[in-house]
Amino acid sequence: MAAKTASFFIRKTIDCSSISGNVESLDTSAYVDPSDRQGLEIEMVDFVFYNGANYLPFEDTSNQIGVQVLAGTYGELQDLGEEDLIASAGISWDSTSNPSNATDMFPDALGISKKGRIVVDDTITIATDTQDAATNAKCCVILKCRVVRLTNKDFMALALQTVAN
Repeated sequence: MAAKTASFFIRKTIDCSSISGNVESLDTSAYVDPSDRQGLEIEMVDFVFYNGANYLPFEDTSNQIGVQVLAGTYGELQDLGEEDLIASAGISWDSTSNPSNATDMFPDALGISKKGRIVVDDTITIATDTQDAATNAKCCVILKCRVVRLTNKDFMALALQTVAN
């Protein structure tokens, strides 16, 4: 596997205010090319929760918000054992507005790269849900990526895994 580009960032903001959840899609087809064995390696994922009305840190009382980044197309949050899960984050507040958070960074179940998670899907899904309505809650998901060229064997393994899911 050889890097075709230096690292770059993809940013996407998702609205986290609805109790019915929200889903945003990132079109990654410009970075993935099966004929050239080209994939998108996600080196790092960062989640920034904030108040969309004033861009200050988001604050709430007795609430939970979860966000997931998934390879492929999904319509809602998935079980944390899902193979397409790239990264997830959660933030919660107790009854006195004290926050806590829990984040896992790029759990690479495919094991092709030691530097990050390689995606060969044309779409990355960002899904969120919240326990109670959270007015003006937003999350900016920042992906540090690079385009890589895979060996035939590595690309076929990833392609087969993607089809199997």
